[in-house]
Amino acid sequence: MAAPAAGHHGGGALVRDRAANLVLAVIVLASSLVALAWVFYVPMFEAPDETVHFEYSAALYSAGGLIAPRDVAHMTIPFGRPIPYPSYLESQAAVAVIAEKPEVKAPAGYGGSAYYSAVDSSVVAGETDQQLLNPPLLRYYPFGYYLLDAAVMGVTSLFTKSPVALFFAARTLSVALLAISLVLTYFLLRRLRTGSLLALALTGVIGLFPMTTMLSSSVQSDSLSFTLSTLALLAALEVRRRSHDMRWLTVLGLALGLLLVTKVHYFAIVAIAAGAMLVTLRLHEKDARRWPLEAAVLVIPAIVLESIQVWTQWGSPPLIAAAQLGDIPDYRSALAGGIPGIAGYISRITSFTFLDHTFGREFTSFWGAFGWVDTPLVLGTPGVTVAAWFLIAGISIALLACTLVRLAQVTYRLARVARRGRFRCAVRMAFSNPVAISFFLLAAFLFSVEGYPGIQGRYYFPLLPAVFWVALKYAPRSLPGKFGPALFRMQAVGLVAYTIAGAIFAFPTLAARYYAHGRELVPVARETLTADSHAGRYVVTRLRLPEATLGVGRLPANRIAVVGWAIDDMAEAPARTVFIDVDGAAFQQAVYGDDSPQAVATLGNSSYDRCGFDAILDTTHLSLGAHQLTVRVVSADGSRLYASGPPVEFVVGATVGPGSA
Repeated sequence: MAAPAAGHHGGGALVRDRAANLVLAVIVLASSLVALAWVFYVPMFEAPDETVHFEYSAALYSAGGLIAPRDVAHMTIPFGRPIPYPSYLESQAAVAVIAEKPEVKAPAGYGGSAYYSAVDSSVVAGETDQQLLNPPLLRYYPFGYYLLDAAVMGVTSLFTKSPVALFFAARTLSVALLAISLVLTYFLLRRLRTGSLLALALTGVIGLFPMTTMLSSSVQSDSLSFTLSTLALLAALEVRRRSHDMRWLTVLGLALGLLLVTKVHYFAIVAIAAGAMLVTLRLHEKDARRWPLEAAVLVIPAIVLESIQVWTQWGSPPLIAAAQLGDIPDYRSALAGGIPGIAGYISRITSFTFLDHTFGREFTSFWGAFGWVDTPLVLGTPGVTVAAWFLIAGISIALLACTLVRLAQVTYRLARVARRGRFRCAVRMAFSNPVAISFFLLAAFLFSVEGYPGIQGRYYFPLLPAVFWVALKYAPRSLPGKFGPALFRMQAVGLVAYTIAGAIFAFPTLAARYYAHGRELVPVARETLTADSHAGRYVVTRLRLPEATLGVGRLPANRIAVVGWAIDDMAEAPARTVFIDVDGAAFQQAVYGDDSPQAVATLGNSSYDRCGFDAILDTTHLSLGAHQLTVRVVSADGSRLYASGPPVEFVVGATVGPGSA
C-alpha cells in the first residue's frame, strides 16, 4: 500500500480541533461582547450587592493595597490619586430609590455623555478617608477579588481621572474573567469525556446564560470564584490522568490558595472534592511516592495566602457577630425538641428547599431575575414567559427526582463492590469525579442554609459547569432504555433555545425596567411658558423615600423618587412634559412619556398609555424636615404651564426600611 501523503495523516482530527477552537473563540467573543454591553447598559450599582462590593474595591484602590481595619484610623489617601467616592456615585446613580423598586427608573439623561460628564465634574467627597478605607465587606469577605479589581482601577487611573471610568473599569474585570472561565470550562468538559460538539454547546450556554451575563458585567467576587473553581477542577482532572505531574499539582495548589482568599465556601467545596479524589486514588493504587512534596505543593499556597488574610484581620471585630445572625437554620431549636423537633425541622426545610428550588426566589434568580432580583426576564410577552417558566419548573422537578434516583443507584452499586472485598476500589470510584462531587457538596451546603433570606440562584454561578453537567450527563442515566437519551436531548435543545432567547430579550427587559421610553428630557424652557390658572390634571402614584440600607451596606439618603401620570385635560391629550416644584418654587423637570396603565384605567382612554412621568430629586440642599411637592403640567402644545394641584408632603432625611413597599 502507498504511504499517505505528507501532512495528510491525522489531518481530520487536526481540522476538527481547529474548527472547535474557532467555534470556541466565537463563543468566548460573543459572550464577552454581550457582557461588555451590559457593563454600560445596566445603570451603576443596579446589580446584586454591587454597592458594597464596589466600596471594598474602591477602598483597596484608594489605599494602594491591602488594608488592616485596625490601622484605618491612622491611614490617609495618597495625594493626587483620583478617588471614585462610592457614596457620591451611589447618590448620583440614585440606587437608594431605584433598587428593588421597578416603577422607579434611571435618572434623567442616564447613559449619555452629558450625564457622565456632569457626574465627573461635580465630584465631592462622599465620605472621610477613614470611612472610605473601612467598607463593610473589609471585615466580611477575603481580599482576593477586590485586590485584583483595585489593581485594574489603578491601571485605569494612569490614563484617566474620571470616577465614572474607574467604576466601569471595575465592572469590566468581570468580563475579562468570563472570557478566561469559558476557555477553562470547555477544556474541563472535554476532560470529562464530553464530545466536542456538546462541550461547545454547553460552553455557549454558560457564556450567554442570562445569570452569567448579569454577574459577569458587575462588580462582585463570584466572577473570580468561577475562574478559580473551574481552573482547580480542571487541574484535578489532569492530575487524575497523570498522578505525579508537578505542573498541574502546582496549578491546583495555586488555584485553591487563591480561591481560599476569594470565597471560602467555594474553596471548601472544591478542595474537599479534589482532595477526596487524590487521596482515594493514591490509596487504591497504594502509591505513596513523593507524597510529602506533593502535599506541600498543594497546601503551602493556601497557608501563605490565608496567613495574609488573617494578618489583615488580626485584632479587628467581625462585621456580623454570631448573635446578630440569630438562629437562622434553627438547628438548636430542632435539637432541643428531640426526635419530633428534628423531624419537623427536616420536613420544613425540605419542603422550603423544594419550593424555593422550583418556584421561589432561588429558581427565579437562577433563570433570570436581574438587578437587585427585581427585574424578571420577559421572553417577549408575559404569557410566553409564564409558560416557559412553568415548563422549566416541571423539568427541574423531574431532574431533581432523576438525580436522587441516580445517586441511590450509584450508592447501591458501590456498596455491592465494597461488600465483595473491594472497598478501596469502591471509595476511589465514589470520589473519582470532582466535578460531580463539587455539585453535590454545593447542594448540601445550600440545603443546610435554606431559610436564610439571602439564598439566590447566583450561588450556583461559580460551579455552573458542574450544575449543567450533572443535569445533562448524570441525571438522565437514571432512566431506562431510550428515556435517558430523550431527557438529555430535550434538555440540550431547551437550554440552547432558552439561552439564545434570554440573550435577545434581556435588553428589552432592561430597557423597560430602567429606561422606559428613554431618559432624555423634552426640551421645554419653563421661562417661556405662559402661566395658566387652570390646575393641571395629574396623579402622584409613588413618592419613594430612600432606603437606608441594602444588604450589609448603608446608602446616602439624599434622593427622593416621584412617579405619576399627567395629561392636558383641556386639550384632552397627553401633556408635553411636567415640572416638579418644592415648597412653591421651581425645582426640577421630570422625564415624561413612561407607560401609564393607571391613567388608561382611570380615564378609560387608551391614548393616555404613555403619559407617565418620573423624577429623582436631589435633596442635598433642602433642609431636613417636611416639604411640600407639587406638579406643574405643560400643555400639549408646549405653550402653557398649568397651575399646581394639591401638594404632597415628603420629609428630607427620612428613610424607609429594606424591602418596604
